[in-house]
Amino acid sequence: MVKIKNSLATREPIPAFLIGLTSESLADLSWTDPNLGVQDCAWWPEESGDGELASGMKWGAETLTPDLERKVVIVTHEQVPLSDEEKAAIAEAWAQRIADRRFQAETGGTVVEGLSVNTERDSQSLLTGAAFAASLDPEYRIKWKTASGFVELTGEQVIALASAVRAHVQACFDREADLLAAVADGSITGEMLEEGWPT
Repeated sequence: MVKIKNSLATREPIPAFLIGLTSESLADLSWTDPNLGVQDCAWWPEESGDGELASGMKWGAETLTPDLERKVVIVTHEQVPLSDEEKAAIAEAWAQRIADRRFQAETGGTVVEGLSVNTERDSQSLLTGAAFAASLDPEYRIKWKTASGFVELTGEQVIALASAVRAHVQACFDREADLLAAVADGSITGEMLEEGWPT
C-alpha cells in the first residue's frame, strides 16, 4: 500500500491505528477522526508498471504514479546498466548453479540397453578400468552391479556400456558449456537450467 496525499504518492507505512482496515476503507480516510491527522490521506494498492528487464540491466530509481480514477498507484522503475563487478558476480553465480546442475545430471545415473547404470564418479572410474581390461582380453567377462542387481557382461558389452556412460557424461558437460554460453550472451533463464540434460 502506498500513501496518497494531495494527489502525490509516497512510501510511508500505514499507521498502526489503521492496520486491519480494508482497502476500500483506506482508499478515502475523510471519515476518520480529525485528531488522527489522516483525513486528507489515503493508502492505495500498488500495481507494477515495469516491463521485462533488459539484458545487462538492473532496476533503479522508483517512480510512483497515482491513478486517480482507479485509486491505485502504478510503480515503475528505471532500468540502469549493471556494473562490471555486478555482471561478473552474476556470471559467477550462474556458473556455480550450472556446474551443480551438471554434476547432478552427470552422476544421477542413466539407462543403457535397459540397464539402470550408476554414473557416480567412482562407478565411472570402475567402468573405465573394466573397459580397459576388456580391450586387452577378448574373453573378458564380469558380473556388473546395476540398480536392479548383477548382470553378466561380455568384454564387448563392457566396452559398449563404458562408451554409453562416457557419452552420457560428455553430454552433461556439453549442456553445461551451452548454458555458460547463454550466460555470456545474456540469454540464460531459470527454465533453461532444467532443460536439455541427458537422462
